[in-house]
Amino acid sequence: MKILASDFDNTLYVKDENIFKKNISSLKEFISKGNLFCIITGRSYTSIKVFLSEYKIPYSYLICEDGAKIFNNVDYCIETVLLPAEEVTKIQKVFRKNNMPCFLEDGYNITENPNDCVKVLAKYTDKNTAEKIVKELHTTTETYAYVSREHINITSNKTNKKQALKNLMEKEQLQPSDIFVIGDDINDYEMLKEFPGAVMKNHHPKLDELQKNECEKLYEYIEELINY
Repeated sequence: MKILASDFDNTLYVKDENIFKKNISSLKEFISKGNLFCIITGRSYTSIKVFLSEYKIPYSYLICEDGAKIFNNVDYCIETVLLPAEEVTKIQKVFRKNNMPCFLEDGYNITENPNDCVKVLAKYTDKNTAEKIVKELHTTTETYAYVSREHINITSNKTNKKQALKNLMEKEQLQPSDIFVIGDDINDYEMLKEFPGAVMKNHHPKLDELQKNECEKLYEYIEELINY
């Protein structure tokens, strides 16, 4: 048995609908052979479920909010990592100082309650400013923060995609040696460093440090795993 953990945006989900549908078809074949498929994304549960339902994308596990929420294949939440309320207060202070609005997520929706928060997000227009804010967050808060293509993302420093996968392996009594990963962005760095896998051809420059094999389309990598 193999376990494939795949990023969603620009990995499983791409704008080319023909490639996207072929990705889905290949992962269905992968699962049909007794393997497990885990979607691992920075998106909230509510955001990604729209796509999963519309395109009937199967999965064995669903990890959302960069590891802060883990669900099984019947959408039962098996782990939540909250962002401590005191850290949320510090984060909000940094954003106010930089005149940038931010919002809190509870894993499903936007929330006003810092005690239910798993992630803080802010949409940016200037990447240099966003990177400056993340640098400040790294020195003034105990969080995991990064700049994605459109947002500043902040979760607890007790979770990221790598840690979520390790926790999943332990909770479900799965073998870490069976896992393979694939992704394209900076929030995939830790899991790609920890586990064997590949990067998408169009990926964040930071991932070049890992010297992973590049894959142009996810279905090509799935086919490699099926035949591995």
